[in-house]
Amino acid sequence: MTGNSLIDSQLDYYRARAAEYDATFVPYMDPALDSVLERLRAKNIRGEVLELASGTGYWTRHLSGLADRVTALDGSAEMIAEARRYALPNVDFRQQDLFDWTPERRWDAVFFAHWLAHVPDDKFDAFWAAVGRALRPDGVVEFVDVTDHERRLEQKDDQEPEVAVRRNLKDGRSFRIVKVFRSPAQLEERLTALGWTCRIDEVHPGFLYATCRPAAR
Repeated sequence: MTGNSLIDSQLDYYRARAAEYDATFVPYMDPALDSVLERLRAKNIRGEVLELASGTGYWTRHLSGLADRVTALDGSAEMIAEARRYALPNVDFRQQDLFDWTPERRWDAVFFAHWLAHVPDDKFDAFWAAVGRALRPDGVVEFVDVTDHERRLEQKDDQEPEVAVRRNLKDGRSFRIVKVFRSPAQLEERLTALGWTCRIDEVHPGFLYATCRPAAR
C-alpha cells in the first residue's frame, strides 16, 4: 500500500514546480499534441465538463473551447494560480485533494491528463468510483497518459521502484512522486473489471488516449 508520505511528497512537488512546469512540459508534449487533440476534438467533450488535476491550465484552455462550462479541480493552489493567467471566461477553478474527493454533482464529461499514472494501485478503484459518481447518464470520461515507453525519462526511486520515481527541481530540491506505468491493455482490463467500456490507444509513441463510458449505461 502506498503511504501518505509519498502522496504528500507528490503534492509538494507539484506545488513547488508550478512556476517552472510549462517550461519543460510544453516541449515534451509538443510532438504528441496534434494526435491527442484529434481525439480530444472528436465531439465527445461538450456541455458541462469536469477536469481533474488541471495543473497550469495547459489542457484547460483546449477544454474551454469545446465545453459550455468547465469545472477544473487541482490539489495545488500554486498550479491554479498559473492556470488563471489564461483568463478563461467559462472555467471555474477549485482546489481539491483528488484522493479525498466526493463529487457534489454530475457533469457531461470528465477529462484528465497525465494524472492516472500518479494514482497508485491501492487508490485506483476508489478514484474511478468517484469519477463514476461525477458523470451524468450517457456521459464520457477521456484521459491522456503515458505508457512504459516514457519510463526511460524517469529517475528510479530506490525505495519503491515499481510505484515511485524521483523528480528534481531547478533549485536542486528532490521529491518522490507516484508513477505507475500501465499499458493500454492493462488499463482496459482493469477498467473493464470496474464496469467501464473503453477505447484506449497509443496515439503517439509513449502517449495513450482513452475514451471510457460506464458499461451499464
